[in-house]
Amino acid sequence: MKIAIVGGGITGLTAGWRLSGKNYQVFIFEKDKKLGGLASGFKKENWHWSLENFFHHLFTSDDAAKNLISELNLSSRLFYLRPKTSIFYKGKISQFDSPLNLLTFSHLNFLEKIRSGLVTTHLKISNDWQSLEKISAWDWLVSAFGQQAFQILWQPLLEGKFGSYAREISAAWFWARIKKRSTKLGYLKGGLQILTETLAKKIKENGGKIFLNYEVRNLKELKDFDKIIITTPAEKFFPQKFPPMLGAINLVLVLKEQFLTDGTYWLNINESSFPFVAVVEHTNFVNPKHYGGQHILYVGSYYLQNHRYFKMTAKQIFEEFLPYLKKINPNYNFQFSIFNFQLSVSKYAQPIVPTNYSKLLSKIKKSLPRNIYLANMQTVYPWDRGVNYAIEQAEKIAKEIVENS
Repeated sequence: MKIAIVGGGITGLTAGWRLSGKNYQVFIFEKDKKLGGLASGFKKENWHWSLENFFHHLFTSDDAAKNLISELNLSSRLFYLRPKTSIFYKGKISQFDSPLNLLTFSHLNFLEKIRSGLVTTHLKISNDWQSLEKISAWDWLVSAFGQQAFQILWQPLLEGKFGSYAREISAAWFWARIKKRSTKLGYLKGGLQILTETLAKKIKENGGKIFLNYEVRNLKELKDFDKIIITTPAEKFFPQKFPPMLGAINLVLVLKEQFLTDGTYWLNINESSFPFVAVVEHTNFVNPKHYGGQHILYVGSYYLQNHRYFKMTAKQIFEEFLPYLKKINPNYNFQFSIFNFQLSVSKYAQPIVPTNYSKLLSKIKKSLPRNIYLANMQTVYPWDRGVNYAIEQAEKIAKEIVENS
C-alpha cells in the first residue's frame, strides 16, 4: 500500500515512521527546504544546539511526546526544569506561576484571588470539556473569575491572541490550556531538531521517501496513492470547510546580555496597547552556554493573515516593537547588546476554534473521501497546537490505517 503524507512536520514524520515500520510504502512531501514545520530550527556557527524558529517546550503531562522520545532512544536528551512565568501589567513584571504568586498579586482583592485559585483548580481536575465548548471562553471566564479578574488576567490574552475572534473562542480551548499546563517544562538537549532528524533517519531506514521543496498544490497529484494523510492546514485542499487560521510573527533576537533580568522565561503581556502578546527568553530556561554564551529572546504574537506585519521586514518589525520592549526593561541598551535578529513567519499558526467546534469537526471528517485523513492543528481539538498533540494525532491516524487495511 502506497501512502502519501503531505507535510514534513512532527505529525507527518511520526505517522511516516509508524507506517513505514509496518512495511507500507511511505512518501512524505514537504514544501520547505527543511523538515519540522513550526518546530523547525536553525543553528549559528558558534552554537552547540539548534534553536526553533518558534518557541517550544514540553509539559510533564505530554505523555505521547515522552513515549515517542523513549522509543527513539532519546530519553537521555530530555530534561525538565522549572523556569519562571510572569505577567507584565501596569508597567511591572509580576511572577505568576504558583498559588503564592496569586496571593501576593496586588491588583486583585482577597476574594478575587481565592476565586481565581478555586476556578483554576477546578479546571485542572475537571475532564468535562464537552459542556464548556457550548459557551465562549469570554463569557465563561467573566462568569467564573468575575469581571475584574477577567479584565486583568484573561481579556488581554484572549484579545492579544485571537484579535477580532476573541469573543468566539470555545471555553473548551481555555480548559485545555489550563488542564495540560505544568510548572516544570521539558526540552531536548540539542534542540527539537534532534527529534525531527531522528524520525527522518528512521523513515529512510524503513525504505520511506522524503521529498523537500515539494509543494502538493492539488490532491489530484496524489491520485496514484492508496491513502493520503494531510498534516498541513486544510484550507488549500478544502476551502470553506474550516474557520480561518491566524498567522504568527516571531522576532528572534540574539543578544549579548540577559533582557528579562529577573530570570523570567515566559512573560505574558497583559497590556492591550502592546503589539505582541508574549516575550520568551529562551536562555532563562536553557543555559546560554549552548548558544555561544548569547541570549535568545523571542517576541511575538498571532495576527490576521492580512495584517501589515506579514509585508514588513525583520528590521521594520523590530523598530516597531522596540519602544514596547523598552517599557518592559527601560535600562536595556539594545544598541550595545544586540548581535542580530531574524523573523519567523507562518500564516497558518493558530486555528480559530469557535463554540461547538467538535460538531463542525465531526461533520468535516465524515464528508472526506475514505482514503483521505486529516491530521493537523485544526483537528487536535479540544487540545491546542503543540508537539505532543502532533505526535498523538499521528499515532491515532497510523493506527487507524493499519487496522482498516
